[in-house]
Amino acid sequence: MRSTVAALLLLLVLASGCSTGDATPDAAPGSSASPSGSPSGSPSGSPSPGAANPAATPACAAVRAGIDAFNAGDYEETVAHFVEAVPLAEDQLDGSAEADDLLEAVTWYAQLPPEDYLEASESSPDFARYKAITLGQCVAPDDQPTESPGASV
Repeated sequence: MRSTVAALLLLLVLASGCSTGDATPDAAPGSSASPSGSPSGSPSGSPSPGAANPAATPACAAVRAGIDAFNAGDYEETVAHFVEAVPLAEDQLDGSAEADDLLEAVTWYAQLPPEDYLEASESSPDFARYKAITLGQCVAPDDQPTESPGASV
């Protein structure tokens, strides 16, 4: 039940993030808010000040499609979208910690077997860490929840 509620909350967050179709220029690019509520010393989940909106990149479009597939329970499709995101994230490498973190996250999700997704979402610290990175970078800051959606998704 807890994972279902968390998955629905994540779906709502993603649906609201994908509904506008355009980048939010007024969003604070240096915002340290992340779905995990992690302190700023943890892996980057938000862009550095002055950075372009990474949520508008092709890599993030593939990430959001993967998250949508996960929320729909289609784990094979989830993996396919993260496999698609790997070369796109590689193309975005610019020496920044954010780009490195995103590549690490999408690579991890791309390599996770579909049959392991549900259990990993409920118990894996790596899943939670990479979730914070992908949501932090690929969902516009204004569309992120003010509270953590839970570590079980």
